[in-house]
Amino acid sequence: MRLLLAEDARLVREPLVHALQRAGWAVDVAADGEHALELALSVAYDAVVLDIMLPALDGLSVLREIRAASCGVPVVLLTARSDVRDRVRGLNMGADDYLPKPFHVQELIARLGAVTRRHAAAPTQTFEACGLVLDPVARQLVGPRASIGLTGKEALILEALMRRAGGVVPRRVIEEAAWGAGPGSPGRLEAQISSLRTKLGKAGAHARIETVRGVGYVLREASNA
Repeated sequence: MRLLLAEDARLVREPLVHALQRAGWAVDVAADGEHALELALSVAYDAVVLDIMLPALDGLSVLREIRAASCGVPVVLLTARSDVRDRVRGLNMGADDYLPKPFHVQELIARLGAVTRRHAAAPTQTFEACGLVLDPVARQLVGPRASIGLTGKEALILEALMRRAGGVVPRRVIEEAAWGAGPGSPGRLEAQISSLRTKLGKAGAHARIETVRGVGYVLREASNA
């Protein structure tokens, strides 16, 4: 199970990461709202824990953008605000649950278990962009000519690109989507992109993955390139 923790306070964030990892979660961290939104829209998370008081972009704005992008990932809000109106706003904007600070980490873990169980009972989400359909669970790419099986990494990378089709996805975001945070081996992303380009061709896709040198990659309709 993979989780995004968006929390700017290091003294809160670090103990939470350790506790969540002990509970079996793979945890990615964002210390500001812009990074949190970038990751949430590009990576297939099982849940997001989102502090309302984030720098750069506040947590409620991040939540609004996540839901505006039709991303249904379960979101648990953390808030130090005592005003119940902020909690109501968050729930009305699509949060699945919230916890006021201070809280016990075991309660957060229990609430995460509850929201992910509800989410798992929902129908499987597929992604459509540029004339392609991706089933990330079955790792299946459906194009105009054929249905092609993908490896786990290929499916994660293509999902990150399809979530933001037509827009440049930074290299760092794609690598975090496929491998998580941390240093990686040189050339690993290029090898996966090369394989995906071949499979797009086999599927008869009218789309291509373009390299934006020094930045990342973009998936776009070939006719619009």
